[in-house]
Amino acid sequence: MIHTASLLLLIGLALLTVGCVPVVVGGGPPPEGVVVGPRALHIPPGHYPPPGHCRLWYPDHPPGHQPPPVPCGQLAVGPGGFILYNGRAWDVDYDWQTYARQHPGTVPPLIIELTAKR
Repeated sequence: MIHTASLLLLIGLALLTVGCVPVVVGGGPPPEGVVVGPRALHIPPGHYPPPGHCRLWYPDHPPGHQPPPVPCGQLAVGPGGFILYNGRAWDVDYDWQTYARQHPGTVPPLIIELTAKR
């Protein structure tokens, strides 16, 4: 009789704990193609362009094989790269236009224009 009571108690406790399992909704990685934030990149010293110029930088190319700096109006922006401008690397694949709407004054208009052309 004691064994039956113990068994029933264990079954009851097991049923109570089934409802206590945490469930995470939407906790996985974002869907493919969704960019959550801009990528970060380290540029070696001396590789940023001079004032008034921009430089496209590709993370999978060594520094000596990067495109040269050009006047920003001549920059042809492609996917996967970064725009080096005013001492900062701007991720070409990030939606800077939306970010600028949410954080006014943080993104140069030139970056919004160059990345919106894509």
